[in-house]
Amino acid sequence: MKILVFLIVFIQIINIINGSDVEYFTIRKDLRKCAAPMCGGYFFKRINSNPNEKEMHVTGFSLINANLKPNKMDDEKNVIVSGDITLTDKDQGFYSFFLKGIHQRMVIPPSDGDDKSALRARKGATVESYGFLSNSGITCIQAKGCPVYKCSKINTNETATFSTFTEPYTTNVALLDKDWFTSRLIKTDTTFYIGSIVLGSISKGELKISSIFVNTEDPALPCPTNPSCSGGKIPTFTRSLDRCPIFDKCVNRGICHLGIPHCPVGYTSYSLQSSPNGCLKYYCDPDSLPNPSTVLGP
Repeated sequence: MKILVFLIVFIQIINIINGSDVEYFTIRKDLRKCAAPMCGGYFFKRINSNPNEKEMHVTGFSLINANLKPNKMDDEKNVIVSGDITLTDKDQGFYSFFLKGIHQRMVIPPSDGDDKSALRARKGATVESYGFLSNSGITCIQAKGCPVYKCSKINTNETATFSTFTEPYTTNVALLDKDWFTSRLIKTDTTFYIGSIVLGSISKGELKISSIFVNTEDPALPCPTNPSCSGGKIPTFTRSLDRCPIFDKCVNRGICHLGIPHCPVGYTSYSLQSSPNGCLKYYCDPDSLPNPSTVLGP
């Protein structure tokens, strides 16, 4: 019976993460001072909607996944929430929300570049929209200019293809796990996918990404248990695309550099013993992501 319940919940989590029957919203707190439910809660607005579309006043929440942390919604300017919204009082215009996911903006550390020139360049760019990225399935004889990627505009049926993209993270975030980053940025053929939301614009076959919002339920399932070593040796690890430590081999401890790198603001440092000497290899993960070793699963 317990296995059956787990499988049912697991299937529900897969559907949630893969975005079935959900809409995506920006939010802002209702700071008005009056009795609930007239005041309090949040105002919701669908992303990629018409600027004139009215906000919805959400006064009640529910959720199914224990990994979701509603307190992350406090960072309202940097989060996108997903789920089902239901009108509960037509006369008063009250809504309730079934929270299924929270995406939080990755911090872009300040660089030595001219921020003002970058802002001027963006002013002349196409209007930005939110989307999920995937492979387009298109193949070309010549790779240059081939629209191998697709952007699916969220909350719409619109798609657009492009050949290249730029983003401000891999060059500005030291020790960012690029394998994890890419796996979340571009959807592949895998069934169980935890995708990032991108904000950007496409011009002349190039997607210019200004911000990326990562799924705060990443990873959604617990990391596997790793074996230990004997005979005075220590275990070393590689890292999976879920940021989980994966056993590599047992080694004799060697001489290691004692310096500890620092992650930029908005990022947390993680480390794994790595071969050949068991020295620590460091990673900088977004603060919004949980420690993969503490995830309990659905």
